Amino acid sequence: MTRLIPFLFFLALPFGLSAQVLNMEQDNRETDTIGQIEPEAIPLSRIVQELETTREEIKSNRNRVERNITEADSLFPIYEEFLNEQKQEVAAFLTANPNKEKIDNIIIKWEGFNNYLKSWQSEINESERKNSLLLETIEPKEDIWVLSYESALEEDIPEKVLLSIEETIFDIRALKDTIFMNNYDLLSLESQVNQEINETNSVIDELRALKRSEVYRIFHQRHPALWNTSFRNIWAEAKSEDGKPLEITRFGVRKFIDNTKATLPLFLFLMGLITFLILYSKRTLRKYPFERRNLDLQRAKNVFSGHYISAICFLSLLLARYYFVPLPKLFLDISILLLLVFAVPLVLNFMHKRYRRLILFAILFYVINSVKTHVWFNSEQYRIYLLIEAILLIAVLIFFINPHYKKTKGRLGDFGTFLLKLVPILFVLGLIAIVSNILGYTNLTDLSLKIATRSGVFVILFYVLLVIINAVFLSIIHRHYVVKNEYDVDKKIQTEKKALRIIRVLIIIFWLLAFLNMIDQFQPLVTILSDFLSEPYKIGDITFTLQDIFSFLLVLFIAFALTRIVSFLLNDEDGMLRIFHLPKGYPAAISLIIRYLIIGFGVILALSSLGIDLSKFNLMAGALGLGIGFGLQTVISNFVSGMILVFERPIIQGDTVEVDNLLGIVNRIGVRSSSITTFDGAEVIVPNNNLISNDLINWTLSNNTKRVEIFVGTTYSSDPNEVLKILFTVAEGYKHTLKNPPPQALFVEFGDSSLNFTLRFWVHYENWLQARSDISIEIYNQFKKANIQIPFPQRDIYIKSMPGSSQDPEPKDKPDDTSRKMEDTDIPEVITPIEHREPDPDVKIDEKKLTDDEDQEKDPEKDD
Repeated sequence: MTRLIPFLFFLALPFGLSAQVLNMEQDNRETDTIGQIEPEAIPLSRIVQELETTREEIKSNRNRVERNITEADSLFPIYEEFLNEQKQEVAAFLTANPNKEKIDNIIIKWEGFNNYLKSWQSEINESERKNSLLLETIEPKEDIWVLSYESALEEDIPEKVLLSIEETIFDIRALKDTIFMNNYDLLSLESQVNQEINETNSVIDELRALKRSEVYRIFHQRHPALWNTSFRNIWAEAKSEDGKPLEITRFGVRKFIDNTKATLPLFLFLMGLITFLILYSKRTLRKYPFERRNLDLQRAKNVFSGHYISAICFLSLLLARYYFVPLPKLFLDISILLLLVFAVPLVLNFMHKRYRRLILFAILFYVINSVKTHVWFNSEQYRIYLLIEAILLIAVLIFFINPHYKKTKGRLGDFGTFLLKLVPILFVLGLIAIVSNILGYTNLTDLSLKIATRSGVFVILFYVLLVIINAVFLSIIHRHYVVKNEYDVDKKIQTEKKALRIIRVLIIIFWLLAFLNMIDQFQPLVTILSDFLSEPYKIGDITFTLQDIFSFLLVLFIAFALTRIVSFLLNDEDGMLRIFHLPKGYPAAISLIIRYLIIGFGVILALSSLGIDLSKFNLMAGALGLGIGFGLQTVISNFVSGMILVFERPIIQGDTVEVDNLLGIVNRIGVRSSSITTFDGAEVIVPNNNLISNDLINWTLSNNTKRVEIFVGTTYSSDPNEVLKILFTVAEGYKHTLKNPPPQALFVEFGDSSLNFTLRFWVHYENWLQARSDISIEIYNQFKKANIQIPFPQRDIYIKSMPGSSQDPEPKDKPDDTSRKMEDTDIPEVITPIEHREPDPDVKIDEKKLTDDEDQEKDPEKDD
């Protein structure tokens, strides 16, 4: 419950902030509508200067307005004509019986046309918005110059100035008319662009409907059986689309340049970040040693030792592939080939020598399978091409795998073993492709060969991506721990395994999505899930969808995951902020602030994903704030105290503190309380308010040194000078003793039975207890060598009689004139007095007589 209260406070904090922001916006709107400043005439002393300034502004604005419409008017008719030609080609394309890959190619091309038109639409809307803002600034100037003209008529000013004012007013009104006409032309152009967008959408929908038609289903017999085919037209020219690639390239390149003007800096920044991470990981794995038995770190080091350039190029090209979209299918296939080129050096280390050439054959089969996407065949040529591709696939698998399968099975490594497990599946797919092609089910043949030839390529690419990401994260985790003086090796290994497990799951998910997209099942699956998740449900007056709930939970999960990552990377002086050489405690404060901001914005975004209007929570936020003020005073006090601890830094994580008779190490400074681990192993939760309001001793705030003091006494027969010399030498020669301040040996006093000395020396706090023990033992050893004795107290014991002894013939009631004096030389100072010991069963003491003798000693005149 105590952990839930701070969370509820943070959950309520965004409501209060949003309510305050909404109130401020409402106040600003009221101020803008009520407190508008009335236009005033320009003073005559400044009227000439303002005339020149206004003319320059009118000229600049007119050129800007005319340029907005001119560029769009000049390009759109050409592009509209180009789209009409492409529509005719699509009509011819639909009658050419294309395969699904060619349909995908045309869909990607028309999505590019659609995006180009949408970018024009955005530019037109932006021009309209600028014109509206320009009108808002021009209309008050018109009123100002009209008032200035009326004021100038009342004054005696030159006629030329009046004419200039009239011309300025006329120019302002002409500019307003130009803006209105420009907006009219922009609206007309926007309607034409919207019409073209609708037509491109209809073409895309028609192409997608063709893909979903009966003709392209997997078990549809698209061609007759092979024995019913005559092959008379095998050398006939195939139907093809009469496209104009130069026109497409010209507009595509222009659109690419226009888009990259704004997005290229971000792409270059991301490339720089990738380069920094790779080089940082390489330097970390080379600089900081690790256990030889850690195979994961050894593999990461091998990846970056000689192939870091390939890793940088691989990640940069992969980013570009999904950053600049949509791209033509030909460019996408070329990017896959380039990715394979950079992936080959990284994956060869994890394969057996005999099977390394399989990567080259995988690339070859990818090219063979991609050719039919861009080259047109007639029906007979297409089926022969598919049959040859399937036979080559099975032949290569038999040649490389079968002879040495059992011999090399145990020496292939993880990746090689995984590829061998795919071999039976590839054989089955190849056989299915051959049989289905013979029977005329070419759609099934296409799908089988596509999975067999491209799935291996995707496995290689995603495996290389997994290896690179694993290496980066392992280097970060390794550096995070090894820079510390002491760290828990088991905890480090557990963190590495957890990170690798999470990365592996994410890569598998991305590979699964890519595989579904490859077999054209991703979009149908997304549609099914979207329809299911967007189904509305109603409970009482509340209407919600599963998509809203899923988005809410996902945003919160991402926010808390980011806080964990930030805490791991920035929470101590050895984290990522180490390069800035910040004072002690600053990284923890920065980490805490970032985590609070992430949680706050995460809660706001999560609530927004539910479709909740935060303006409706104004009253609830006020009531909740009032309840917090009165009902949760202690919690808020602890929260504020926690913020004081973070920013003022009287204690930080890792300090040794003493508060309320509690001595231990600060383990965590939280929102409501802090955790202190005592030296007995107990973890004590201390409210933050106690750390602020009570007396607090921090042994390691400014430094972690402590003065240790040892008291020792010697007999009066010892030489004080020699004792002081021994004490100083022992402290100075100890390995943990600090040189500054130096040790100090002092003579304290003349005791009752000893000469008393003290030894003072400084050590680091974590070593003081062991240092006091070691130096005390060494003092004892040196005293023993120098024949210096440590005194102990002496006591006299008087025994009146010994029952059963021959020396005691006297009756029990007769006073004993003699006494036996025994010196207790065997009793050290720390032993309890003799009267508190257990009596010897062989010695019987007459307690009554002993008491009488003691009374007689106190009062000798009593017997007289």
